[in-house]
Amino acid sequence: MIQKKTQTKKDGLTARQLRFIPFILLAASIEAAAEEAKVGRATVYRWLKEKHFREKIELMRQELFTEGLSRLKAATDKAAQKMIELLDSDNDNTRRLAAKDILNFALKAIETQDLEARIERIEEILEKRFIS
Repeated sequence: MIQKKTQTKKDGLTARQLRFIPFILLAASIEAAAEEAKVGRATVYRWLKEKHFREKIELMRQELFTEGLSRLKAATDKAAQKMIELLDSDNDNTRRLAAKDILNFALKAIETQDLEARIERIEEILEKRFIS
């Protein structure tokens, strides 16, 4: 009798599932991920029915997103400095576009801060009403 090899599970997932997750995060489609990882499509679709598997994919997707945002935030100072440098360009159009972008970004930042302050005030009012 042939015994089926049991797969140990970590966090409710098999090692094979864990190895597959990066493929699904980076591929354009489920089919492309399955092909690249050399896992049958039917197997992948069966895995996607498992709550733990979907949750792990979403957790890793969030981690990738957070890492990407951190890299963008780190580059913000360099990007801002480049925009400021472009204000001194010899090209009139480049200076105009840099000035326009800087002003647009500043206005968006002010609008965002204003909205955050307004939301905070609304939350405080609601909190007082429901606590009192």
